[in-house]
Order: sequence, then C-alpha cells, then structure tokens
Amino acid sequence: MTRLTTRPPPPKLIARGTARVQPETASWLNESRGSFGAAHRRFNDISSMDVMGAGALFMSAEYAVKAVIVEHYGFLPPSLKTHHRIVNLSHLIGLWWQLPPDLRAHLAEMAPLDPNVLYPRETRLPRYPPRTYETLVSSSSKAEWQQRLATAPRFIQYIERDVIGNPAAFGKLTF
Repeated sequence: MTRLTTRPPPPKLIARGTARVQPETASWLNESRGSFGAAHRRFNDISSMDVMGAGALFMSAEYAVKAVIVEHYGFLPPSLKTHHRIVNLSHLIGLWWQLPPDLRAHLAEMAPLDPNVLYPRETRLPRYPPRTYETLVSSSSKAEWQQRLATAPRFIQYIERDVIGNPAAFGKLTF
C-alpha cells in the first residue's frame, strides 16, 4: 500500500546519476516536463496547436529556465518571478551564451508565445485584424509546431544535465 505524503519529492538524480538537485529545483523541472507533456497531448488531440497548447509549450521553457535560478538561490526570488521576457531572463543569468545555437533559436521562438504578455494593437501600420495571441499561435504551420515539440524535450534535458548538472557550466552563470 502506498502512503500519500505532503512532503516535496526527493531530489532527482541527473547527469548520469551523479548530481542531485534541490527539491524545489526538481519541482520546477517536473513542471517543465509536465507542461511539455500537456502541449504535446493537446497537439496530438487536435492535430494542430491552439492557445492552450502554445501556452503550455512556452511554460515548459520558462519553467526550465527558472529551475536554473531556483537551483542557485534555493527559491525563485520575487525580482525574477515576473516582468522578464524569457530571452532577457536567460541573458540576465548568463544562460543564453551557454545554450547551443539550436536551443537559443528554440528559446527565441518560444518568447512571443508567452501567454502572460498582452498584445496591444500595433501603432505603426494598422493590421486588420489586429494581431492577437490567437492569430500569433494560428500563424505557425503544423510543421513548425512539430519542430518546436521535437526540440522542447532536448531543451529541458540540456538545462537539467548540461547546465544544472554540470558544475563547471553552472559556475559560469552570472546571478
């Protein structure tokens, strides 16, 4: 019989089973994987991507980046919780330059998919209809979404193993 507990999960072994992460970091990484799974299921269910799936895919990348911060501080500092675009946040902590070019491109592609950013009407040339989150999501082809979904687990794995799980790489971050 399995007992239910309210204690956080034990730290997860990463990087060939040699490194441990803090429990809070493990939670963020698990949320990242869970958000990716939700996005992938949503895509498979409807054979396309909608705003719910796109938001979940973005959150998988955001949670992975924030897991790096949590591993350093032991928690997510209030100053880093909001008001930072994901690419800017990766620059702020020195993560951007540690990512391989294809994963930098992936993170840059995820940035506009932040469901928490409001897309005001454009002031330059008016666009009809105005660009909204829904039109942003629907403007990508099925192949583009498949590519993003194929890259997302590699991004999470890279953060987990090659950044958090690599003391040399983790030590180069600029907190």
